[in-house]
Amino acid sequence: MNVLAALENGLFALGQVLRFPVFALLWVCVAAAVFMAGSCAVDAVARRRERRGFQVTAWMKAGRVLGASAARTRELPAALRHLLVRIEEARVAGTLGDGGLAHLLMQQEESARRRLSAARTMVRVGPSLGLLGTLIPMGSSLASMATGNLEAMAGQMVVAFTSTIIGLATGTVAYVVAAVRHNWVNETVRDERFLAERVAVELEGHELLANAPAGVSDVDADLQVGIKGE
Repeated sequence: MNVLAALENGLFALGQVLRFPVFALLWVCVAAAVFMAGSCAVDAVARRRERRGFQVTAWMKAGRVLGASAARTRELPAALRHLLVRIEEARVAGTLGDGGLAHLLMQQEESARRRLSAARTMVRVGPSLGLLGTLIPMGSSLASMATGNLEAMAGQMVVAFTSTIIGLATGTVAYVVAAVRHNWVNETVRDERFLAERVAVELEGHELLANAPAGVSDVDADLQVGIKGE
């Protein structure tokens, strides 16, 4: 028994066994790419609507962040509004101190960046599956050519090149979605950090007011906070 021939035939058979899962996963990639593109378009419309005319700097100047009214809170984009709600809940629970605010902010940023994982994975997986879908039928195509069956060979080559096109197309769509969402995440993270810094200053002001001697007014406490910030 020729061991080398047995190993080669086994690998060829294994490659053909992988044919079905590879093509099934390519269809999954197609569905995922369509879903990602549609979801990105919907989010783009929603984001443009909620950020139209919104400036986080102007919103900060309009009043305090902690204890903001419901009307002011509704002016914030969804991500900043969610962060502010979590900050208020943590403040009531008394867990903002000792790094609690920084930990909450990092959780919020991780949640925002997690939405990029699917698109970034697809950027790599789509073309890889397309390559597998190309090479597997080419083995059958070469086997058909050896037996002189040119019709079967042509059919397998069509399948091979189609798999390449689908894999590259899904990877390209995923790359565009990932690039667009990456810009959104950067903008959101920047505004969240700005909001958290303002909250930290206000919390420090509350502590100064609480520890101030009797007779010190709110204006005096705010003045002390401003001097310390400078």
